[in-house]
Amino acid sequence: MKDLKHKIGWKTATAIVISNMIGTGVFTTLGFQVVELQNTITIFLLWFIGGVLALFGAFCYAELGTFFKGNGGDYIYLSKTYHPILGYLSSWISLVIGFSSPVSLAALAMAKYLSVFQGDFGTYFAIAVILLVALALSFSLSISGKFHNFFTFIKVSFVVVLIIIGVLLSQ
Repeated sequence: MKDLKHKIGWKTATAIVISNMIGTGVFTTLGFQVVELQNTITIFLLWFIGGVLALFGAFCYAELGTFFKGNGGDYIYLSKTYHPILGYLSSWISLVIGFSSPVSLAALAMAKYLSVFQGDFGTYFAIAVILLVALALSFSLSISGKFHNFFTFIKVSFVVVLIIIGVLLSQ
């Protein structure tokens, strides 16, 4: 039997995906969509189409994952299909743009949202949040998983509370 000590469970994997979608999709980009579109049906349609496209991408990755054995995701798929340099470049692009940018954007959005309660939190607050989260995720896989599960629960709860407030205020 394989050593499962260094793997996350399906609950934590789901929590990470949900957390990423809520963090970058709901708390940051939705405001821009609402300002530009001003039509609820159009926004839901865009989100539905985005969800279907993401599902197609997940199916493609599942197929690639069954074909190429090993860890590495995009790096393995591109390196073995085309050339190792494409896997290498893809990894660096993912690190710099694909992962770092959404984290920075979410931290800046958090600082902006909290500014409503007390002054301007600013960039230094966002940097401190990023460093504290990185520190919290540095100890062990178990602690990181619990951290993600807890904060995903908080995010989902917050969205549910916002929906309830919206429904109550619309009546």
